Order: sequence, then C-alpha cells, then structure tokens
Amino acid sequence: MKILLIMTGGTICSYPNGEGQLSPDAAAAAPLLVERLREEQKFARIRFDVRQVLNVLSENMTFSRLDRLLAFFRGLSDEELASADGIIIAHGTDTLAYTSSLLALALAGLCKPVFLVSSNYTLSRPEANGHANFRAAAELIMSGFGPGVYVPYRNSDGVMYLHSGAKLRQCGNYSCDFFSEGMKPVGQAEPYKAASEHPPVYALRRLEDCVMKIEPYVGIDYSAYRPGGQIKAILHGSYHSATACVERAGRNEPFTRYSALWMLGYCRSHKIDFWLAGLSRPEGGLSDILDGAYSTTADLIKSGAKPILSLTPETAYMKLTLAYSLGYEGEEIDAFMERELADERLGGAI
Repeated sequence: MKILLIMTGGTICSYPNGEGQLSPDAAAAAPLLVERLREEQKFARIRFDVRQVLNVLSENMTFSRLDRLLAFFRGLSDEELASADGIIIAHGTDTLAYTSSLLALALAGLCKPVFLVSSNYTLSRPEANGHANFRAAAELIMSGFGPGVYVPYRNSDGVMYLHSGAKLRQCGNYSCDFFSEGMKPVGQAEPYKAASEHPPVYALRRLEDCVMKIEPYVGIDYSAYRPGGQIKAILHGSYHSATACVERAGRNEPFTRYSALWMLGYCRSHKIDFWLAGLSRPEGGLSDILDGAYSTTADLIKSGAKPILSLTPETAYMKLTLAYSLGYEGEEIDAFMERELADERLGGAI
C-alpha cells in the first residue's frame, strides 16, 4: 500500500515561531503526521511518498501557487501515478474550498482518489482534528474508496464528515466547521461517479488570473470597479434569492451606479463576459430559468448576464478561471460551464 503525500502548508503544517506567531514548516510536519498514524498497527504497512510542493499559509494562496500544484500533477509520470493507491494533500483551512473546487474540476477523471486534509489547530494541540482528518483519508484509501476529490473533516460535533471537493463551502468566521451540500459521515458516504475523461489539467498550460469576483452588498458602488488588462470575465455573486440590485433613477430611466446593470454595461463596452452565480438549476433546464425568478434577476439575464446554475461560489469561480485559462471563447465557454466535470451539482452521492 502506497500513498502519495503532498505537503502545501497551512495550520496542519504550522508551528509557533520565535515571536509566538504560527508559521508553516511542511518538512517538519510530514513525519509527525506519518509517525502518529503508524502507531496504529493497521497503518504500519503504508509507504508514504512525501513531496513538498508549497510551504505557505493557505490565506497566502495565489494563482501562481495553485498553478505549481497543478503542474505537480501534470508532471507525475504514469508509473508514479500507477504505483500510488491514493493521494493526500495537506492544506490550510482558509482557502481549502477554493483549492478543493479547482482540483475537483482540473483532476476530473483522474484514476486515483485525492483527499485534502487540514486541521483546525496546530498538531501539537490536543484538541486539533488534523491527525483524525489525516487518519480518515488514509483509511479511505486503504478501503479502496473510488476516484474523485474529497475532503474528510471532523466538525465540532465530533462527527467526521466527507465532502465532495466541488461542493465544499468556505468555513465561516468564528467557526471551525465545514459544510457542503449532501455531506455525510465518512461511514455512510459513497464515492461519486466522476466523468471518465482525460483530466483537464493535462490540457492546461497555465492557470491565469483572469476572472474578477464581485459579491453584492448594500451600497455597492460599481463605478469603483474598473476591470481591464488581463480580466476576461466578471463573476457576480447574488443574494440568497439569486438577486442583485438593479436600481434605476426612476421608472423607465437609466440605471444608477449602484446597479449591477452598470457593471454589466461596463463589461459589454470592454468586451468582458459577465456571469451571474447563485442560481439553482430549474427542472425544465436553462429555458425555464426565468420562470418564477424575481424581476431583478430577470432584468439582469435579459440584459445579457450569463447564468451559472447550481454551483457553489467557489466552484463557479474556479470553473470560470479554468475555462478561460484553457483558452476557450464564446460557445466553447458556455459548453464548458454547462458540462459536468465532476460531482459539481448540488446533491449527489456525498
């Protein structure tokens, strides 16, 4: 039994420095994880092939660093991949949902299971869940759990949950718990059926910083946003009812700078695509998206906003970034955003 262990940093790899702040030391953390696990006899036969790809706190994750992680997968030889029964990635919690979403998309169809493990506290603290999360990943690999990208994580209720990488949501402030649509305790979860295709990561030359993400809030002034340069698309979030402000100066009068329509107009004049996230997939498909929608949402879509259906904000952002980084344009992007690369849709096996 062989597991490929990829170290990237985060709290699970961190220790207090001389000034009392936490800093990552991935090289020191790897043997600590492995040795604790091997204290249990059933894990003693596992051979770990440890690779340090990054050594950063996950809040310092950038597209260039994510690209290094993707490049590592592209660089794995067929022999290296074939010899591993599974892959574990040690990662921080702050941007865990973004990395898990990206990997779920970019590695869709990979023949091995990939587990991202993190910790709510440094491993030296007894209340830390990092060792338990790592153990759960190793145990799932030993059981022959199917291919896909997953996140095992023990919440404060003491339950070890398994999340689909494409459904994980960011952990909330003042919380140490993670949630996802369809999450289940590890013992009840089943692998999802990822599309059997050549993983997109092998067609990717470089992950580009080309999508700007905007979240609505009361009083947002869109005239302060002037995307240009490398930006090819805007991903505009929505309130929980899949809405955003479309205020106009008066009935049948032009919209104000507080309206998402202002941003949409700016994007159109600068040839930047405008995507609207947070919409659920109607039973009848895309053609029925306006049926029952709020007039504000309908105004945006009728004005040219391109809807993204039933994806988490993190997955929508990473999927758009992947699409434009792959060089897709026009209808190619539309088709890519509609195509299901992994267990993206809300619901599903996990």
